[in-house]
Amino acid sequence: MSNLTLVQSIAVATVIKKADELKKELTPGPHQVDMVVRIKGTINKGESTEGVIAQRAEPWTLLAVALSKLNGVTMESIAREALTAKEEEVEAIKEKAAEAITVIKGKVIGPISGKTTTNLSVELVG
Repeated sequence: MSNLTLVQSIAVATVIKKADELKKELTPGPHQVDMVVRIKGTINKGESTEGVIAQRAEPWTLLAVALSKLNGVTMESIAREALTAKEEEVEAIKEKAAEAITVIKGKVIGPISGKTTTNLSVELVG
């Protein structure tokens, strides 16, 4: 499949993910690529810890169930309000939903993977 090590694969994936943001600037049509690049830098993986694992419900299912309890006028009102909601309002609603899910499902303690940070540079070779 690939002769890259795990760390090399993560480095390549990180560069690709960052480059993914540039795709919108690409003009339509085919673009030929033939290049060799060097990726240098560091990848730092933090220690894993034990913690509360978020219990989530599928957001579309939650929305469908909530909307099924309402009439058409109220649904339109909610859709209108959602289009203009401020980020802090949305976050507060998400927190309340998470609390409700925790009450139903309970808290689950488990391993949480340590944070991975990268400091990579990419240069064209040749």
